[in-house]
Amino acid sequence: MARNLTSTLNKLAASGKLDKINSNKRASGDGDVLIDVAMIEPDPEQPRRTFNQDKLQSLSDNVKVHGVLQAITVQPAGADGKHLIIMGERRWRAAKLAGLKTIPAKVREATSQLRAIQITENVQREELTTMEIALAVEQMKKDGMTRPQIAESLGWSPSAISRFAGVVKMPEELQELARQNVPVLALADLNAQWKKDETAARGFVQATPAEDVTRVTVAALRNEIEAGQGPQNAPAEPPRNNLEPGLSALASEAGTDADKSPRKSPSGQVAILCQQGEKIGRILTDRKAKTNKALMVSFENGERIEEVALTDIVLFEVVEL
Repeated sequence: MARNLTSTLNKLAASGKLDKINSNKRASGDGDVLIDVAMIEPDPEQPRRTFNQDKLQSLSDNVKVHGVLQAITVQPAGADGKHLIIMGERRWRAAKLAGLKTIPAKVREATSQLRAIQITENVQREELTTMEIALAVEQMKKDGMTRPQIAESLGWSPSAISRFAGVVKMPEELQELARQNVPVLALADLNAQWKKDETAARGFVQATPAEDVTRVTVAALRNEIEAGQGPQNAPAEPPRNNLEPGLSALASEAGTDADKSPRKSPSGQVAILCQQGEKIGRILTDRKAKTNKALMVSFENGERIEEVALTDIVLFEVVEL
């Protein structure tokens, strides 16, 4: 009996199947298994694209001494026998750097909820670039999460989510600045100036190092653009052709035609219309936002009411009630 068992084990070892069995043996953690490091791959949809090599080396040095203390999370093995990482790519990279052959892991199906946790972990724990966060927000939207749900998941305001979501729609030159971690507020300001005067904004981008692109330097650009327009010219008004449906609906809601000439309102009241991105909304002056740096705005003819940061809106038109 013992001779037969030894013969079987020798055959498994010769075929390499014994290594595969050992690579997936139980680890000490509850529900964890030890998986061969070589049988694990990064998730190509993982928002994080870069890793700080100094910090990774520091983590690797720690792993050499203490091992991987927290199991990573991976998907079940695919047809090629390899697992895609859901959470813990830095730990996996550090384990590889440390020369470990196996790593403790939890095997889970990649549900949309788990993907949301993966992205949230990366955004909150890692030093992600502006572009990486923007891509993470975009992925959460693709997974079916609404803007309020994303905001709650990340612990941010809905307006902050809107700013990051807008990055992927910006010109490629501005997306490159996002990859270099220019702050999202500065990018939003710069994008607004790009729409007013693309030539001036492009020249600013070409002449300004990424680390010097801030809200202060972009404000200086804005002043130059406005000064160049002359005293009788206000900053360029957004194109109305794509905004007319929403504008007409809001004007109708306010009880007037938005194109009428200004005159004294019979009721003595007016409605203030504002623009956020490509959307036109009506500022609700009878409702107070949670902060003094935001306003309550009605969109889609009153079907959606949101708190919007002052930095995210442009006053568009005043109509009488």
